[in-house]
Amino acid sequence: MKEKIKTFFCVLFLACSLPYIITLCLQGKEGQPNIVQNNASEKTDTKQDGKEEKESDVEAMGREDLDIEEFLVGVVAAQIPMNYASEALKAQAVIARTNVKAALEQDEELPESLSQEKLLDMWGEEGYLDNYQRLSKAVESTRGVVMRYQGNYVYAAFHAVSAGRTRNAKEALESDHMPWLEGTDSTSDIPSEEFLKVTFFEKKEFAERLKTSFPELEINEEAPLEGMEITARDSGDYVLKMTYNGMELEGEEFRNALRLPSACLYIKEVEGKIRIVTKGLGHGLGMSQYGANVMAGEGSSYEDILNYYFKNIEISD
Repeated sequence: MKEKIKTFFCVLFLACSLPYIITLCLQGKEGQPNIVQNNASEKTDTKQDGKEEKESDVEAMGREDLDIEEFLVGVVAAQIPMNYASEALKAQAVIARTNVKAALEQDEELPESLSQEKLLDMWGEEGYLDNYQRLSKAVESTRGVVMRYQGNYVYAAFHAVSAGRTRNAKEALESDHMPWLEGTDSTSDIPSEEFLKVTFFEKKEFAERLKTSFPELEINEEAPLEGMEITARDSGDYVLKMTYNGMELEGEEFRNALRLPSACLYIKEVEGKIRIVTKGLGHGLGMSQYGANVMAGEGSSYEDILNYYFKNIEISD
């Protein structure tokens, strides 16, 4: 199997290098294309393992010399399940490319891109070739394609599973600058195993986690829900604001402090423990990956998927 992998990369290297070699022979180094840098102001959710390795690799080669299309294979691998349909993978590739180009333009941190060694560890020898080929095909078949709104790169947000409806950025982020994140029905997420979670905390653990994140917060460990009130939810039912003994907290802050799947949550004391029921997995903005996979399974193209979850955008290279 290792010999097959080596052979595969040799063939891949030759295929990728041939056009470059021909160009050098005809034009010299001046014929080498430059990367166009672009715009966005937000970062997407990505896995964090290996960030230091990824950043040092990029810095070593120089951001201006980054092969975006090759880099994207590792980015998409870090962001979406490999058993999803090809059109869902293509949609994620366009999202990743949009965010990478925007980060390059804004000189912001790039999304994590898993190295070939990490992909081999993650997939094993049995699944490596098939998975790598699927991802390479998804990236190549959307080569150069990005999402724009009025000529600018969009904040291409995504999450694993919605709470049944994706969120509106005007509500969730209190921003009028991202009208493409309007929020839309995504009830196709309901069958997901990640759609509904019930988490129980001992009262002491609950109080300690909150105190760690909010040292100034006053909490009664014997009755930790005293003084807590959810004061605002958005149209997707995610918690926006809550007050806790006079202190105002953001829904996402509370979620992160307790390491909950989402901020679409309902909290109650049950039999001496704190029970929190959550819907969805992730922040709920932009494309639901689970919903995208359902759409792909029903015959939707990646363009259909992106136009459904992002409103009034331009999809082009």
